[in-house]
Amino acid sequence: MELPFWVQVFLIIVQVAAVVLFLWLIWPQVKNEEWKKKFIDNKQALSILIVFVLVFIFVYGMTAIFSWLYPVELVY
Repeated sequence: MELPFWVQVFLIIVQVAAVVLFLWLIWPQVKNEEWKKKFIDNKQALSILIVFVLVFIFVYGMTAIFSWLYPVELVY
C-alpha cells in the first residue's frame, strides 16, 4: 500500500526542516573549530575518516548489488 502524496510531501518537508535545524544548532561549534589541524594533519584521525568512507562505499555498493540481483517482488 502506498502513502498518499500529501503524506510523502509532508515527510520530506519534516526531514529537510530537521536538517536545517540541526545545521542551525551546530553551526557555531563548526565554524570555531580548526578542522585541518584536527582531522587532516592528525594521521590517526585521517585514517579513521578514510576507513569510514570506505565502509560507507562498501555498504552502499553491496546494497546496490543485492537490490539489482534480487529485486523486491510485489505480489498482489
